[in-house]
Amino acid sequence: NPGGGVAGDSTFLITELLKFPTVAAAVGALWDPIAVDFCIAAGPGAELPLRFGGKAAATSGQPIDAIVRVRAVTNDLVIPFQQSTVSLGAAACVTIGNLDVVLASGRAQTFHPEVFTKLGIDLAHKKIVVVKSSNHFHAAFAPVAAEIIYVDCGGPYPPDPARIGYTKIRRPIAPLDTNPWC
Repeated sequence: NPGGGVAGDSTFLITELLKFPTVAAAVGALWDPIAVDFCIAAGPGAELPLRFGGKAAATSGQPIDAIVRVRAVTNDLVIPFQQSTVSLGAAACVTIGNLDVVLASGRAQTFHPEVFTKLGIDLAHKKIVVVKSSNHFHAAFAPVAAEIIYVDCGGPYPPDPARIGYTKIRRPIAPLDTNPWC
């Protein structure tokens, strides 16, 4: 979750999804400006060997090395978030079998399904959609999701704030303390 201050290039779930090549899935948006540049240079429809993700920190997992097909590219992926918009910068969608991965040059949470649909991904045909966001995605994705599952892949930003090792925090505070305002 880039909103928590991490890079947003972890590959743990992509690695797991690649073990199930018959499952139609999508992941987005993964921060990797170098991979985006390669995809834009290659252009839509191109197939190329690409290393993406897993570069920013030891907690990001291993980079993915794969032959990908560039599905789509854009110079500025802009998505809605509540009453405003957010730019993820230049972006590309790459396909590996049944897996579509949205790569972005800017770091931001996946607030809205347009991260996928603006790059030609039809979420109705996906069994699994992985979004890089802890909570802000919910309002836009809940109406189109059959189920929402929160996943903890480890790393520096756990989805449960109670598991963060705070060293300078005022108490009481929710959710760490029961009834913090009483």
